[in-house]
Amino acid sequence: MNTHEKKAPAAQEGLQYFYSPPAELPPGYMDIICGLVEAGGSVSPEFVRYNLERAFLIAYVKDGDEIIGCSSLKHPRPEFIATVREQTGLDLENYLERGYTSVKPRYRGKGLGSSMLAGLTARVGDRKLYSVIGEDNIGGQKMAINNNTKRVAVYESKKTGKKLGIWIPEWMLQRDK
Repeated sequence: MNTHEKKAPAAQEGLQYFYSPPAELPPGYMDIICGLVEAGGSVSPEFVRYNLERAFLIAYVKDGDEIIGCSSLKHPRPEFIATVREQTGLDLENYLERGYTSVKPRYRGKGLGSSMLAGLTARVGDRKLYSVIGEDNIGGQKMAINNNTKRVAVYESKKTGKKLGIWIPEWMLQRDK
């Protein structure tokens, strides 16, 4: 078993989970993963490749030879950190962002997103992390709640005008008290 591979839960027999720094992705995988994220339609494609190429860790799920889902731990851009601090007072300076989770439609609802997020979270070490979830993204919020994550702030995107929540795993909040 590859060191980046995790055995799939019984409900996901035949699927393989991988966790890899961007520089260690096999050739062509970055293109496929960027395409999956962009096809999800919930993020602007403008910074997808830039953010993923500089990510801390990328998760992806394969069914045979096909990549069917992805997620990542990204380093947030300084402009984002400044916007959140300005609007909410929350300082995300030393955090990783858990995001760009995308699963092909025919595989949704089977726990792949939750499994990837749990796998990424298990690999953060001493780092802290957060997720950004649109206030209108009920599916993303349910996944966050199922992963014991709590909304700690809401800010407004300067670019889209949408309200977005900042979600942090509850165990990290408890650790900080």
